[in-house]
Amino acid sequence: MERELEISEVADVKTNALKLNSDGKACLTGKNYFVYGMGNFASQLSWTMVSTYLSIFYTDVFGLGVGAVALLMLIAKIWDGINDPMMGTIMERTHTRWGRFRPYIFLGAPLLVLFTILTFTVPGFGSTGKLIYAYITYIGLGMAYTMTNVPYVALPVVMTRDPKEVNRLNAAQMMGMTIGQIVLNLSVLPLVTFIGKGDQAQGYQKTAALLAVIALPIFWAVVAMSKEKITVRKENQGNVIDGLKTVFKNKNLLLAMLYTFCNMFGILGRISVAVFFYIHCVKNFALIMVFMMMQMIVGTFVLPFAPKLIEKIGKRNTAVISMILQGGALIMLFFGPSTNIPFNFVCMIIYGLGYIAGPSGSGMMIDAINDFDDKYGIRNDGMAFSFNGTSIKIATAIANAAFLLVMGAFGYVGGGEITPHVQSGINLAANLLPGIVFFVGIIPLMFYELDKPGYMDSVRERLSARDRAGKE
Repeated sequence: MERELEISEVADVKTNALKLNSDGKACLTGKNYFVYGMGNFASQLSWTMVSTYLSIFYTDVFGLGVGAVALLMLIAKIWDGINDPMMGTIMERTHTRWGRFRPYIFLGAPLLVLFTILTFTVPGFGSTGKLIYAYITYIGLGMAYTMTNVPYVALPVVMTRDPKEVNRLNAAQMMGMTIGQIVLNLSVLPLVTFIGKGDQAQGYQKTAALLAVIALPIFWAVVAMSKEKITVRKENQGNVIDGLKTVFKNKNLLLAMLYTFCNMFGILGRISVAVFFYIHCVKNFALIMVFMMMQMIVGTFVLPFAPKLIEKIGKRNTAVISMILQGGALIMLFFGPSTNIPFNFVCMIIYGLGYIAGPSGSGMMIDAINDFDDKYGIRNDGMAFSFNGTSIKIATAIANAAFLLVMGAFGYVGGGEITPHVQSGINLAANLLPGIVFFVGIIPLMFYELDKPGYMDSVRERLSARDRAGKE
């Protein structure tokens, strides 16, 4: 592994020797963007499987009640709220020849594979034993995902200071996410049926195993190709308590995280219950997979244009437009005729256009980290991205729990009768509630201050000058 990393890094420098970015360092290549983006594709082979199908797997295959599933997901995410900052602290205080972040992706990926398989396994226990097993495997999966994904999403902040390269890296990982989601929504249910041959438990387990094993070499390719160029000296990090304080003192960072919280609350929360909407409200079984991935297909087409739009109107304004598109589309879907197929397509196309802001959240966070570093000489990037990971997981957990409880309050029971009243609850959970959350997410964006023209350019220039001075 050590030899492979050395070879890749030397080759990268030689290849780019004549092309320098705005930071005066070797430019990233198309291969760097492609491989980094594939890392989020690999993440989706595990996590989209979980976020899209775990709820229905637990209720309809594993045999847990809706309330038990909601409580399990909430408790697991509370632990993640502790676990993610721990990961950020460990990352920031890791200093190896391969960097601070990449070693954890290399080590965490096999654990992610293992726990993905275990989570989608139905053990031969009684009801209490199965519930305990679900807690152990789902919490273990969350910890493995933290170990792999938190350093992955933080990599752009240490790969380059060039804002164009950062936007392209973030756009690449968002494209990897949408393509991964499309692949999952196209393949999971057919694979469950084909592999299981009528046995859903076997189908889910073997499908999860297949997809998780495919993800492993992709994660390791990211480790080999994503060189960390921005380093932090040990003496500049301070202690853990100081690191926590700096995160909460960084107002613009907190605002960017609040926006991300609302965005992920809406997106991932809806994904977890959308399958119920398409099965029980739209009732067009032939098009379930198409509707589940429609917004992702649109997002895949618009994301390549995101860096240019961000350069033109700024990260914050792009994010505001996105939230309006996504929130408006879901509220239209809630009030519209749910069984009208063309209407569903139109709403999902509008919803998918909102993916144009994909790089904005991470980009605003990186700007806030750089601005704080410029002002105070403290760079807690690992802690910041771990807290952001925590906020996303908490958003997902609260959304999953809340939306499932809303469905339960309207009388939904796995395998039970779907009355018009139950359909109303499913529609409320899948469309109106996440739609409202998207509009709430505009509020923190209104107070974000780092999108002023030229401001971040001067910040990056000072940081680059400081870097050069430190090496002399």
